[in-house]
Amino acid sequence: MILALLALVSSVNSAAFQRSTVEADHNWKLVFPRVDVRDFVQSTATLTRDLNALTISFWVKDTKGNTNSGYLYYTNSKGENLLGVYRHESYLDLYVAGKHVHCSGCISTDSSWKHIVVTWSGTGASNGMGAFWVNGKKVLEFSNLAKSLVVPSHQGPVYLGKLNSNSYTFRGELAYLNLYAVNISSPEQVRELSRTSTDDPGAVMSWGDFVQGARGEVALVQEFDIYSASYIHLECRATNMTVSLTRSAFPHLIPQRASLIQTDCAARSNSTHVFITTNLDGCGTKVTYTNTTATYTNYIVPDVYWHPANASRDTPHAIINRGTLHVEDTSLKFHCTYPLLSHDTIPAYAVKTSNFEVDGAGRREIEFKIELYHDANYTRQLKQHEYPLRADSGERVYVKAVVHGDNSRMAVWVDRCVATPNPDPEAVTKHDLIVNGCPSDETVKYHNSTVKVEQRFSFQSFRFNSVPSAVVYLHCYIDVCRADNEESRCSKGLKLC
Repeated sequence: MILALLALVSSVNSAAFQRSTVEADHNWKLVFPRVDVRDFVQSTATLTRDLNALTISFWVKDTKGNTNSGYLYYTNSKGENLLGVYRHESYLDLYVAGKHVHCSGCISTDSSWKHIVVTWSGTGASNGMGAFWVNGKKVLEFSNLAKSLVVPSHQGPVYLGKLNSNSYTFRGELAYLNLYAVNISSPEQVRELSRTSTDDPGAVMSWGDFVQGARGEVALVQEFDIYSASYIHLECRATNMTVSLTRSAFPHLIPQRASLIQTDCAARSNSTHVFITTNLDGCGTKVTYTNTTATYTNYIVPDVYWHPANASRDTPHAIINRGTLHVEDTSLKFHCTYPLLSHDTIPAYAVKTSNFEVDGAGRREIEFKIELYHDANYTRQLKQHEYPLRADSGERVYVKAVVHGDNSRMAVWVDRCVATPNPDPEAVTKHDLIVNGCPSDETVKYHNSTVKVEQRFSFQSFRFNSVPSAVVYLHCYIDVCRADNEESRCSKGLKLC
């Protein structure tokens, strides 16, 4: 968090300690909180050259329920529309020099961020031609719009958030709008524009010409999602994760001072990027589990010499606060999420009446498996070619439910186990062995294990009367918990039965 003070005059104490931060200079968005004609943005600069070609690039997030949104307009002293971009329901519209074209069904009405590019030429071989692009896709190409005309310069400011009509007042968020005096035409150029350029020297009007022009209740707020996607790259590997930051996008970051939460895990850098890598179980990385995922989280601490106190004087529901910042407030959080296979199906056994052939299963980095053993001591695991087990009716079947992979901080508890005569766990014919973490079959017995990432139990084999010679499939599901959480389902086990 930073306090941004817009002022005509600022001074910097050059002798002050220069703190390393992951703040950016221009990652601003404009938030329009309501539908009100008094809420708009007026550029602090004016168009300084006539445009016989143009490209408008910007990011927008409409508040859900908005049907009409004025994004940009530029008029002369008579109020005539010289340039305008707006939305009517799923239509995108462009006005150039009093002429108009619309793109039907080109934009969704949900409240997600969208990158919009609108182009036009009024001269040369592409006279009157242009296109609408949404999220990198060309959604309409048009011709014969305002041929041989120009958008004149020096007519006054450019406005954002409304048109010269009260019915097109914008509610939502706008960011990174840039106006160029060329008609771009390739997907590569559009992709490059989607990066959050805020002070593009190639733009005739850039985002910096708008951020200080808010009127009414329009708020200037830091924007992180688009900026992060443009300049931060996260690579999630099987055993580690690496973050790289574009140095030019984070001009206040001093690589020699950056680290992870565990400060001996330092950053590396070259002339263009800052890199930092951590093993999934190192550098203070924290892990959280669901039944389907394991998420590993850490922070880039930008300055190992500056430590905000983990305390606060914040007053709940107050308008302002002067509470001290937490480390997390000044650091860059990143996380990798990995699939966790929390259920498994095996062709467990067949009462000795017939043969059955089984296929192998693929492995994931973090994977839950059901394994069968020949004995109660769990010393002789069935090999792959021994499945399905040939069992006598009533013979005890020894099962181990275990998580393989990066499991040092996991605990497991079998939540449900059901047997069916086919691979479908929702088959009509089925028999419950364990339900809600408790035995449902009277022959189920639990066996002790020395590690928390596995659970052992056994039951007496049986056959289904409707298909007595069929292989019996086991389908088991687990709860995944932190191993050190004594209040978890995994720790309490049979006490809850």
